[in-house]
Amino acid sequence: MALNLDARQRAMLEAMGITVWLPDPVEPAATAAVAAVAAAPSPVAAPAMRTAPPAPVSPPMAQAAAPAAEAAPAPVQPPAQTARPASPPPQNLSGHRAHEPRQFVQQPAAGPAGEPGLGWTISPAQLVYPHAPQHVHSAEQGGWLILLEPAANPPLLSPAQRPAADSAQTALQGDAAKLLDNMLRALGLQEKPRVFSAALHRAPPDADLSHAQALQPALEALLRELRPDCVLVLGLASARAVLGRHDALGRLRAEPHHIAGVPTVVTYDPNYLLRAPQAKAGAWADLVQADAFTKGL
Repeated sequence: MALNLDARQRAMLEAMGITVWLPDPVEPAATAAVAAVAAAPSPVAAPAMRTAPPAPVSPPMAQAAAPAAEAAPAPVQPPAQTARPASPPPQNLSGHRAHEPRQFVQQPAAGPAGEPGLGWTISPAQLVYPHAPQHVHSAEQGGWLILLEPAANPPLLSPAQRPAADSAQTALQGDAAKLLDNMLRALGLQEKPRVFSAALHRAPPDADLSHAQALQPALEALLRELRPDCVLVLGLASARAVLGRHDALGRLRAEPHHIAGVPTVVTYDPNYLLRAPQAKAGAWADLVQADAFTKGL
């Protein structure tokens, strides 16, 4: 059965992306018939009639158009040429792949059992500000313990880029060390004699962890030795290793923690803050919370 579509219907289908394959319309045949009739001599040739009525001409046009339409039967559309929805363009598939989210999560080195702290080690603690004034009757407890993971492949720094003697002495280097020093100085910690730092080291990716020890016993022993008022953990990998959890950094920052009874605060790694300056306000809030623990607030 043929589809008799006018111009408006064709436009609607094209707007929906549907292409209808139809033969050329029959108007050219009718036009040719009209042109032949117009070329034939008029049956009324009276010269006195200036305005010939359209009646003698219109019946031949209608009669000529009707046989022409009947002589050209409407072709039967084969199934392959019937109206069909347009196939989806190939760029949709590539566009879908282009919008797939790419996630880069810093994962700690985990052992066969999936324990975040398995295979990690902790270095001996050192004073962050060794030139801070030492009080004669300074307490043997209190202060800070800052835990951080140094860069795996630290860049070679010139003497001018290394921390000065009166700057914070940690395992960090370059701009990350300067940023941490500025944040600690904003709290006045350069005048505090008991601010310690210890570096955390993860096992190599190809290390055999079948007989590896967990990090928590060594960390608890260090806390019993130093007896700080607060532990500040920098970075996601360090926090997971220290707390033995797999949660995201946002959750670890929001929850209160204790290690061997010592209040523990999790915050951003200074290297991350260099790439995401918008997180510095949150890091400062974390340090203020940790400072409140040292003051007994």
